[in-house]
Amino acid sequence: MYKSLQMGRAVAAILVVLLHLGNAVALDKYFGVKGFSIPFSFGGGVEFFFVLSGFIIFHAHKNDINRPEKIFSYAKKRLTRIYPTYWIIFLSVFFLALSSSLLRNTVPHDFWIIIKSLLLIPQDKNITNVWGTGTPVIDVAWTLHYEMIFYLFFSLLILNKWLGIISGTSLLLLSITLSGNSSVIFPLSFINNYYIFLFLMGMIVSLILSSKKTGSSKPALLLGLGIIIFIFTIVDFFHTGSMLGDKITISYGIASSFLILGLVQFEKIGYVIGGQKFFQVLGSSSYALYLTHYPIISILCKLLSWGGANKYGYLGAVISYLFILIFCIFSAIIFHFIIEKPVIKWLRSPKLTFIKLRHLLDHKNRQTD
Repeated sequence: MYKSLQMGRAVAAILVVLLHLGNAVALDKYFGVKGFSIPFSFGGGVEFFFVLSGFIIFHAHKNDINRPEKIFSYAKKRLTRIYPTYWIIFLSVFFLALSSSLLRNTVPHDFWIIIKSLLLIPQDKNITNVWGTGTPVIDVAWTLHYEMIFYLFFSLLILNKWLGIISGTSLLLLSITLSGNSSVIFPLSFINNYYIFLFLMGMIVSLILSSKKTGSSKPALLLGLGIIIFIFTIVDFFHTGSMLGDKITISYGIASSFLILGLVQFEKIGYVIGGQKFFQVLGSSSYALYLTHYPIISILCKLLSWGGANKYGYLGAVISYLFILIFCIFSAIIFHFIIEKPVIKWLRSPKLTFIKLRHLLDHKNRQTD
């Protein structure tokens, strides 16, 4: 992983946290300071994550395409990256909510809704006990639905290149056809947007950077274009609002693509942007931060408002805002190093590989023949 991209992950994760934290502080039931919901309402963090994910997966597995024997190692890396951390956080929040009479009704009690949530299977958000983003318990996990869809279609490329290309192209065309159509019902409503295109953008960026012709040309121009497009999108969001829905998704996607191109090109010539230890640690902890920040914000806002912090008006909101932000960051870092990293390392150890399991089963079958 490029160090500058770790910094990008850190910044994107912080943008998401600031967006949700600002919205929470602005709620009347907590602090009611409306101004906090404005500064980081432009978003952009999720779009960057999707483009970066497309880049990382293609960069790491481009040599596995059309090599079906690589499917087990690919599946192991991807599944152990997503599920263990998600399950630990999901179950922690779920059982914490069940233990409180005040929070018990904020989580689903339906067995199949819980199972689908654990497996990251998209659900109709209009169904009772699913609500909001279609991901009960961990609201932000809706992005993981798209992540898993992308992993699935990339696995088809590994099994058979043309199967992956045809299937992926069909999905993209269907997404274009359905885009913006609010009358589409679930499950087609899940793909009536351009999020899937962001992963493709990341793959294209990786393909460009892997080309020998690109060398290390004009990183400042590439990075500058990314920053300009990002700023232009933010300005438009606040002043005209002409780019909404799919338009803003694509705009942030293009900006993210240029940012990644510029950052990697700079690093290739020996200039690392954001190589400081803090950014590297926070970048490594970004997945944990992304999943933990929402429940932490909810819990701390409740505790602080119940404790009387909201009685101090704007000052109380500012102090609470900074405290919650710092708490989210450091709790994610602690979680990453104490729980997430050791668990993933253990699950990826040679003794637990799917390949060895497959060989063991083959050996037993030969013995019984």
